[in-house]
Amino acid sequence: MNCGAELCEAGLRRYRETTSAGAVAEGAAEHCVIALGLLEPAVNAPGYLAPVPPCVAAHRVMSPLEEQVAADRRRLLHLGESFHAAGEVFAAARKGDLPSATILRGGELIARTVDASVAACRSALLTAQPGGRRPPEILEAVAERNLALLAKGIRQRTLYQHSVWSHPPTVEYIKKVAAAGGEIRTVDEMFDRLIICDREVAYIPTNPDYSDEALEVRDPAIVWFLTNVFEYAWARGTPVDPNVRSRPRVVVSEIEQSIIRFLVAGQTDEKIARGLGVSRRTVAEYISRISRQLGSVSRAQLGYLIATHGLLPDQMLAVPVAPELPGEAPGDGRP
Repeated sequence: MNCGAELCEAGLRRYRETTSAGAVAEGAAEHCVIALGLLEPAVNAPGYLAPVPPCVAAHRVMSPLEEQVAADRRRLLHLGESFHAAGEVFAAARKGDLPSATILRGGELIARTVDASVAACRSALLTAQPGGRRPPEILEAVAERNLALLAKGIRQRTLYQHSVWSHPPTVEYIKKVAAAGGEIRTVDEMFDRLIICDREVAYIPTNPDYSDEALEVRDPAIVWFLTNVFEYAWARGTPVDPNVRSRPRVVVSEIEQSIIRFLVAGQTDEKIARGLGVSRRTVAEYISRISRQLGSVSRAQLGYLIATHGLLPDQMLAVPVAPELPGEAPGDGRP
């Protein structure tokens, strides 16, 4: 019997009365007790219903349902086994394939993911680090990791901005890595932070406002493009000589050239500082030095003198300057 009825209060009372009396007229019994098989036609009394023990009625009603449930469970089990087998075939066919891009949120997750990829590098590591300074504790950890990679024969190339020369701890770090075989160059302007491992996976920030969010990129075309961006900046970078004790003269010249380009474009000191990874005070000192060399007494006159002295970007000539800035402190660079 396939029954979906539930025993109501009236039906329960009727079942109690019938059990006590021994029978009940068919027309007087509620539908639910009949549907549940608790009352059935009396053998010796036509037109009457007799009570059925609940265990007997339950067996009659529930057995077909239990058999259906068992059949459905077997069906689910077979379906699960089929999809599991298909999943293994799919995974084997796509072995090694990973999502082309994954957003990483949280500084700890980003650090663990990047560290794992860097540790797994087999041949080449490319990194670009904008800004003028890095915290000493980070430099210490990164130095240990990079020296271990160099010992394994992995080629490392790192780009910094010229502004690192104003931060002694960073200077010592890059000289140590360069002395161990790492290739380091500095440039005037930097695109943004970038890490590329074996030209297979890259890590980039998702937004300048999201310091705790990064994007892991594995799409071959995008990684190839990012590698080309790095190579372009690398080609115009100034190599770091670990034996040089002071800021290279060419670096000072390139910084001034960059500032001149910004000045000609009408940028403010704040925007120039942000673009070069240095402090506003450092930018102001450079502009003051250029002004003194050209004999300028105002910003407007400085622009005119830059043009008349052939220092516009398409006529760029190096301005002779001393190798160090007066009063420049290690903390001048942008964090």
